[in-house]
Amino acid sequence: MRTSSPDRTRRPRLGVFGVGRMGLVHVETLIRLACERRIEFVAIGDRREASRTETAERVAVLDRSISGDLKTYSQPEDMAEGGLDAAIVASRTEDHARDALAFTSRGIPVLVEKPLAGSIAEAAAFCAALGPSGDSLVQVGFQRGYDAATRAASRWVAEGLIGDLQQTSHVLQDKNPTPAGYQSCGITADMAIHLVYEAMSFRGFTLPRRVQAIQFLAPHYEDRAGEGANIVHAFCTWDDGSLAHLWGSRINRTGYDNRFTLVGTRGRIDVGEFVGDFGIVHANLWCGADDGPVPRGMLLEALDFPMTRPNSHQPDFYARFARAYEQEVRAFAANVAAGQPLEPSLEIGWKTLLVANLAEASSRRGGQVFDLGDHRGTPVATAADAARYAAELGVD
Repeated sequence: MRTSSPDRTRRPRLGVFGVGRMGLVHVETLIRLACERRIEFVAIGDRREASRTETAERVAVLDRSISGDLKTYSQPEDMAEGGLDAAIVASRTEDHARDALAFTSRGIPVLVEKPLAGSIAEAAAFCAALGPSGDSLVQVGFQRGYDAATRAASRWVAEGLIGDLQQTSHVLQDKNPTPAGYQSCGITADMAIHLVYEAMSFRGFTLPRRVQAIQFLAPHYEDRAGEGANIVHAFCTWDDGSLAHLWGSRINRTGYDNRFTLVGTRGRIDVGEFVGDFGIVHANLWCGADDGPVPRGMLLEALDFPMTRPNSHQPDFYARFARAYEQEVRAFAANVAAGQPLEPSLEIGWKTLLVANLAEASSRRGGQVFDLGDHRGTPVATAADAARYAAELGVD
């Protein structure tokens, strides 16, 4: 592993391995950062030659001055030997941990797309390989942590404006089936892990005590990824009794739908009610119960956040989270340059993976209930604990 610190006197050299639909989103952000002279964008990589060629052509269209010096790689190990200071890994889910390790084993920080790994055991092995240096080497790609509307809601919760959380609901509905060739570890583990992250973020990323889920395969839907389901409802409960309901769906042709509601003892927060295929993201803070000085159900604050108009080559969810995707890459590059810890951390990566995979297993087993504690009642505190617990239950 590389032990020397990056040179703080020059711009960090960044690259992307895995340039499918998410990789291309990150490529566009790196081009902007390079034009601002915050980084040097020096490399792209992908196992598919067609992807490398198409991305190189896209870079040339956006900024020919960058494309002339851009190196391309078919393997992450070769790319890691190319003098990078940091890398973004956006390859297929089954390759996330392996590809990220190609860089981190050489001391190169990575932003790796969710989920962290294909299985809980693989995530635990990845964490063990990194040891205590994990927080300085890995940022997990949960862009919602950088979404302005979500951050406003987090601020309201932290300020105690809705009291103690009682129940939350989190909705994610896609307007199109997964693209051809998309690799998924299941609708809950692949899609609803974003909702797991969201629900846990409002609870300090403590693990829920109980996880249960059910899934359905509704008609008029092409299951291109072989997930066996297109609708999932998952439920998580915490030691304080609060409940999160996670609803994921691959079928909503009217438009992409992403929203959440937080209900507390003194108020509620609503973010992102459905506005069709494109519109404004609304964040509303309602305060007042039936026993306080504030009248019940007063709209205390309302904020609007515009979406970003997508181009034809950008994915369905780009409009809603374009700014968040850009901010997470900007934060990654800035923290790498400053030698600061990376967020969301490796711990958040394995915790969300554990909960999502338990929910996936529950949904495939007719709603089996999982309690997050092993047979001795010991809480899950580490990735190794999570792997042992999952193995006892026969969960990947």
